[in-house]
Amino acid sequence: MLGRIQSVTTGLLSKSTLLATKTIYYGKVGAELSKQIYLREKLQPPSIDEFKRAYIGLYQRGFYYASRPKDIVNLVKAFKKDDYIKYTAFFVQLLGFYSVGEIIGRRKLVGYKDYNNHH
Repeated sequence: MLGRIQSVTTGLLSKSTLLATKTIYYGKVGAELSKQIYLREKLQPPSIDEFKRAYIGLYQRGFYYASRPKDIVNLVKAFKKDDYIKYTAFFVQLLGFYSVGEIIGRRKLVGYKDYNNHH
């Protein structure tokens, strides 16, 4: 019995060591690739002024449309077929990202594990 416990423990230890090694390796590879892309594309985080302009503009636009609901109706009426197709495609992409995140979180394709059903 003790030999079996030792062999199971040794197997689990070797598998966990292998998993940790792979995780560290791919993490370093991803970090190095990100660093090279960052340097080659000359990327930089946005400045504080750029953040302020973007979010103040969003706030002002949101406040404008919240105080004038008829303008929202006119805006929707002015949509063309291409606009509907474009925004539907954006929605489908966002829904896909959300669904993939749910699948990864559940670790199952459909449904959640039932922890209340004890036999």
